[in-house]
Parts: sequence; C-alpha cells; structure tokens
Amino acid sequence: MTYLQPFTLLFLSIVAVGLCGLRRHRRTASWRVAFCGFWGLVVLTWPPAAAILAKPLAGRYVKQLRPAGDAEAIVVLAGAVNDATRERPYSLVGRDTYRRIMHAAWLFHNWNPLPVLASGGPESQGGKAASLIMRRMLEQEGVPSSKIWTEEQSRSTYENALYSAKILHEHGIHQIALVVEADSMLRAEMCFRKQGLGVTPAPCLFRDTEFGTNELLPGWQGIYRQEILLHEGIGLLWYWLRGRI
Repeated sequence: MTYLQPFTLLFLSIVAVGLCGLRRHRRTASWRVAFCGFWGLVVLTWPPAAAILAKPLAGRYVKQLRPAGDAEAIVVLAGAVNDATRERPYSLVGRDTYRRIMHAAWLFHNWNPLPVLASGGPESQGGKAASLIMRRMLEQEGVPSSKIWTEEQSRSTYENALYSAKILHEHGIHQIALVVEADSMLRAEMCFRKQGLGVTPAPCLFRDTEFGTNELLPGWQGIYRQEILLHEGIGLLWYWLRGRI
C-alpha cells in the first residue's frame, strides 16, 4: 500500500457522503454533474476498472515467458530515456525502456539467440539516440555486440516500424519477435505489419490485477495505467486515420 491510496479513498468517500447528503437534489443538473464526476474519479483511480478497459488491448495476447511463434530477429522498442543534464552528466533509461531491454536480453539467452534490433532515436534535438544506450545495456546483459543492430532515427511507434523495417529488410528478415508491454503491443504490432513484416508478440509485461490490497484501493496505479490506455487508444485512432496501421 502506498501513502497516496488511503488519502485517495478518504477523499472519494467524502465526496460519496456529500452526494448522499444531496440526494434530494438528484433531479438537478448540478447533482448529475457531481455524480458523473465522482464515478469518473472512481474509474480513473481504481485498478480493476483500468484492467477491464485494457481488455481490448492486452486481452488478445497470451501470458507466457517465451513467444508462441517463430522469428528471425528480436525487435525491442525504446520507451522513455532522459538525456544527460548539467547536474547529471549521463543518460538514464526509464522504467519501461529498462524492462524491455531486460526482456529482450532474456529472450536472447533463454529462447533463441537471434539478432536484436534496438529501435529508438534521440529524445531531444541533438540528444543521444536511445538505441545507442540500449545497445550498451544489452551488451552488459551478455548479448554479443555482433548480434545487436540499432535504429537511431525514430521518435514514435510509427517511425520505429518504418525505419526498423528498412534495416530488417536489408538483412533479409521477414518475421520478428516484438518486445513492448502488452498494453502497448497492439499499435506497435499493427505498425510493423503495415511495413510488411510478420510479428510474433513477445510482451515484456502484463499488468495483471491480483485483487490484493493495492489493487482494490484507488490510487496512482490506476491513474498511471489509464494514461497508458488513453495514449494507446488515441494513438490507434490517429494512426488509423493517417493510414499508418
């Protein structure tokens, strides 16, 4: 349990008590707005609600350690990477990028020692390409340098697929194992398929709800996942309108 969760529950309870006290005004527009706002907060902060909304995205993928299909290369997409600053003269990968790198390295050692393509350009103008940082981390995890390729231009999922496909086609690769989280897999998979590649999903994380104390209380976990789901939902719609998937 985090410090935030009890306070989130407390404030939601206060709002619920207030709504009960105003039930005599339930036919007014203001009461309806407050009622919808309360349930909007519940959906936003409650992890089981996020798990239900994630089903169309992540529910299609099987939870297993090793991919259920063949591949000729492993492709791992960059997530967040924080560039070096004056106070911190080195780059830091975000939690999502670190998780993906570790999973790609694990697949190399425990599933199939295929070439690993790290895909990700610079976070900012003049910054270092994320894939170069990913290469170093893959090498630290025992993946031979000769087995690592880098794509250093992309700054979106669409560009990940576009630029990676060129590299893969140059090497005669037609089937890949794709590494991202299950919630983010659908858009990435569709982008790579649009570029003429076969995709074997290799999700590095399934955000399961265990229905323990942390999962049943509202808090930042629900908000965090809802942000990811909203990003993916808007991204799918935008990419579909632009013909990218």
